[in-house]
Amino acid sequence: MRQIIEVHFPDIQEKLVNDALDIFYKLRNIQGLKKPPSTSELVDWLTLLLADDMAQDELEENLRGEKSIPPLYGALLKNEADVNLLQRFANMMRR
Repeated sequence: MRQIIEVHFPDIQEKLVNDALDIFYKLRNIQGLKKPPSTSELVDWLTLLLADDMAQDELEENLRGEKSIPPLYGALLKNEADVNLLQRFANMMRR
């Protein structure tokens, strides 16, 4: 997966790649997703993260547990039922 990212984003920061992959794989492992995020969604999501500095900060907050839903998650989850599942999962994690 890293090789694919490097082809699309040759100058991307290693920390952003690590953080994004960590969240990407966590999302893929959520039981019940109708369409887990694919490589294409990961590339789209990274494009958005790179365009939005605030989103990169939110990504770090998500990994530290300060936020339960990753920034710009709509790029990763294309199915409304999957978005609802993530939101329910995030609400349970906050309790």
